[in-house]
Amino acid sequence: MKPDLQNAWSSFVKTTAMGVVFAILTMGSINAASANPFKKVAGKWRSAGATAIIKGKKERIKCRASYSTPGRSLIMSLKCSGPGYFVNVSVDARVIGSKVKGSWSESQFGKSGWLSGRASSKSSNLSFGGSSTKGSMSLRLSSRSRHSIYIRSNGNRVSIPLRR
Repeated sequence: MKPDLQNAWSSFVKTTAMGVVFAILTMGSINAASANPFKKVAGKWRSAGATAIIKGKKERIKCRASYSTPGRSLIMSLKCSGPGYFVNVSVDARVIGSKVKGSWSESQFGKSGWLSGRASSKSSNLSFGGSSTKGSMSLRLSSRSRHSIYIRSNGNRVSIPLRR
């Protein structure tokens, strides 16, 4: 091969190889970014010794949660009740990479608002708010059969260990 042709061929091979490596790396990051970190909790759950501290008073509550994770979405329902406590919360959020944005509503008290935060396959930390409500919610995944939700809002705290 002539030197000019050999240099052009060598340059073409290097450029093509770099392009293939870049494409593979990009595909991996696109797949990772499009993966829904809530997929592991999809399905129905029930509480295992949940407690709520409402206005300084500790109360045992029972909860049920269900998660649907179509595509990059999170649709969550959380219903909890106790002697003096009942909530029915729905969440509708979009997950892009590790960012979560969406809305929530609570039917018992007629409240609703926004939520945003970050999520991974092991945990999430979300902030939420509305006209008279502000707080945080975190989810910690212990295993495929157990996870916990922690909620803080307006001075109240709720700790909900869940199992399948």
